[in-house]
Amino acid sequence: MKANFFWKNIKFLTIFLVGTFFSTQLFFAESFRVRKTQILNVLPLSSTEPEETILAGINDAICIKLPDDLTFIQGIEVTIKIPLSVSRVPNTIVYSLYNNVSPVPTQNAIDYTGTELFTGVYNSSVSLTILIPLVKGNTIKKTPYAVKTLIPEHSRKFIFLRNQLAMKGVPKEVYSANFEVSAKPILSNKGKLTIKPQNASLQNITLLVDDVPTTLDQNGSVLLKAGSHTITISSHTFKNENHTCVIEVAKESVINFNFQTTTPKVLVNMPEGTEVFVDNKKVQIQDNSFFIDAGNHTIKFLLGGYEIVKQLLVQEGRTYTLNVSLDVEITD
Repeated sequence: MKANFFWKNIKFLTIFLVGTFFSTQLFFAESFRVRKTQILNVLPLSSTEPEETILAGINDAICIKLPDDLTFIQGIEVTIKIPLSVSRVPNTIVYSLYNNVSPVPTQNAIDYTGTELFTGVYNSSVSLTILIPLVKGNTIKKTPYAVKTLIPEHSRKFIFLRNQLAMKGVPKEVYSANFEVSAKPILSNKGKLTIKPQNASLQNITLLVDDVPTTLDQNGSVLLKAGSHTITISSHTFKNENHTCVIEVAKESVINFNFQTTTPKVLVNMPEGTEVFVDNKKVQIQDNSFFIDAGNHTIKFLLGGYEIVKQLLVQEGRTYTLNVSLDVEITD
């Protein structure tokens, strides 16, 4: 009996020391039971509702459900208000972040398996902020007032926290204490740029952002740092498109455009009824213009019995303007 009591207290003391002095990552799964599973929803960025808040006891699990769209979210900030009964006996309750939790948490589930990823203890403060990053290369920084954890696996769109006693002999009121828990997204300093060419395929374009080659996803989008950017969109068969856009945090900027062809174009200003021939072939004029291949061409204008012939050297991607007039000299 005394031996069992001794080893149980050694186990609690070990948890206490680990939680007090450092956070740790364990590499084995464990099975455990909680008193109750509390579900906390992180609202989507588009929501105008206030943050959800739940109450969790010292032996409860907290399942933080993530929004479906994590595009602009680099982490989750969890705020926990520590009850006075707990802050008066600091370092007696451990909180743990778990990976690979099974089954998927529900309010009715109490038995789980999972791998402990990060551990800490509630100290004498009246509140605790836990910063949980979700992506590599995040800009989340721990502070004297906030703890930063490791990155949990979250493909199933939830994060799993667990409270448990670190040692025995705590006052009775601690057992009935409730932590007030809320969570909100930590936004990345990025927005989305979406390219929408109306007359070309995304597979046939190249994008430069601030003169740096940039890859688009299958929807023609890319995440960029907030601020002003110079955008160059090019294609082998069209003229380059140059744009300046301002990217806002957690917002999408869309560039809709029609590529301009690189085929040379001729604008003509001429008297009504004038016929135009290119290399002795009559061309159709629409909106006082027509397209022409690059190279040397003979342009002929016919109006009644008058004929004007000009030579034109045409270069790729250029637009030419031809002004046609008939000079009339009057003498008496």
